Amino acid sequence: MRRHPPVDPPPMPQAPLAGLTKHALDSMREVQVELAERRIEALRLYKPMPKQDEFHSCAASERIVIGGNRSGKSMCTFIEDARAATGQDPYGKYPEKDGVLVIIGKNWQHIGMVVYPILFKAGAFKMIREGDAWRAFIPGKDDPALAKPAPPLIPPRLITDMAWVQKNAGYLNKVQLANGWTIFCFSSEGQPPQGFQADLVHIDEDINNEQWVGEMQARLADRKGRFVWSAMPWSQNDALLGLCERADKSADDEDSIIRKFTLRFLDNPHIDESEKRKNIERWASLGMDELRMRSEGEFTTESTLMYPTFNTSVHVIPRTDLPDGQVPPEWTRYVSIDPGHAVMACLFGAVPPDEKFLLIYDELYVRQCNALIFGEKFFGKAQNQHFYTFIMDMHGGMLRDLGSGRLPHELYSEELRKRSFRSQLSGYGFTPGSDDIAARTAMVRQMLHIRGDGTTRLKVLDGACPNLLRELKRYRKKTSKIDGRVYVTDEPQTRGEVHACQALEYLCAYEPKYHTPPKVRGTDPWWVKYLADKRRRQKQENEGVLYLSPKGVYK
Repeated sequence: MRRHPPVDPPPMPQAPLAGLTKHALDSMREVQVELAERRIEALRLYKPMPKQDEFHSCAASERIVIGGNRSGKSMCTFIEDARAATGQDPYGKYPEKDGVLVIIGKNWQHIGMVVYPILFKAGAFKMIREGDAWRAFIPGKDDPALAKPAPPLIPPRLITDMAWVQKNAGYLNKVQLANGWTIFCFSSEGQPPQGFQADLVHIDEDINNEQWVGEMQARLADRKGRFVWSAMPWSQNDALLGLCERADKSADDEDSIIRKFTLRFLDNPHIDESEKRKNIERWASLGMDELRMRSEGEFTTESTLMYPTFNTSVHVIPRTDLPDGQVPPEWTRYVSIDPGHAVMACLFGAVPPDEKFLLIYDELYVRQCNALIFGEKFFGKAQNQHFYTFIMDMHGGMLRDLGSGRLPHELYSEELRKRSFRSQLSGYGFTPGSDDIAARTAMVRQMLHIRGDGTTRLKVLDGACPNLLRELKRYRKKTSKIDGRVYVTDEPQTRGEVHACQALEYLCAYEPKYHTPPKVRGTDPWWVKYLADKRRRQKQENEGVLYLSPKGVYK
């Protein structure tokens, strides 16, 4: 266990001062030693980097700190924890007494190897003596041989009680401080606790159970607490990706409740330049994705996304590009359905007469869906439109309902029949979607390809399909871990919310073409109704009459 250097005691006077007794002098000496130790406490010596200082001063209720290895993300977030728990936050974001801090790690090993040492042991950073005072060590300027480990971020004098899950491994569970603050440490492998209130929640690095995020955010409501997540940019974690997307969207909003801070490994002045070069070379040998994630603090989703070429600036078109802002009635329309009870996804596509592209112009995304709900929602969305065919995922359509014993595609067809709503080709039924996963994903990639003139065969109407756009940003390939290395396959990861993406695959695999819609008869002229009424009257007049001679007109 590394300890900070002992403080030299002040010199003892040779004779009592002003008649003070030895006991009084000993007490004075103890006070002087305590004051000297407090002057070199870690929170007093800490000097943040510019990006770290931006994080500390930010008043947003949710703060995300993304960074590579040794970028300083953990240091600034644990300093924030220590400032809050000891009542020393210079910006007054937390109560000085009787607060609750919750720290969540990936597992108990993370608590024992990272959280406990950095908060309660000496050496979170280094310090060096300058004259009669101590300050933070500056690499490249100070002599490393003279540097000493700084005291713990949370001084032992403030700790009144500690509870452990396994003390010899450092699995800390609860700490009670003298100022009334309580610190709880949890492993994300378990279920999140409920029914308590917190002033600050800190998630450090990756987590195993994403339910912790929503539950911990709910624990902050009563105390107007704050949420902090410091992590490497793990591309496998949907919760972290979602928070970063929220922060990016509101980056220009001064009153946003969420902020993201990105720290780079190369910007950390406390790492020697030679060590930086060594690490860059090591990470580069593992691939560019590894280098970008660990050095630049960037998400490396391009290698794991199913459709990395999808770009909203290219594939999303504004409604003003359409005639009168609407899909023209002469375009051929299609519907692709991914049935399901948890989520039913339905995409509406249209092909213009020149067949230059397929436009996804609307969607239906219903949770807890059954056939009755589908009929109501679908008819409300699709009425007064003519569709060439209805395409359905028949794997989902053939999963027999346990309650009725019926097949979902049969129940869906009945709802369409009740409303007399049919397509031109499949009628009240459905055209089966492609079963060839590789072929249909390849077709989507082909349609997303940007041609030489800057156009693409697949377009999405702006503001019409938010769930499809959300899923496309997170639809990833399956990965397998062999000998600790992660390998990316070409198969899609079908777990999670990928329903709209699969509906898109079925629609693209069908290769929609333009078909001339049937002509809609206009209003009949007045004489058509007149002749029909005349024939009806003549028929009524001739009832019960038998003609024995020919009927007709001689010309």
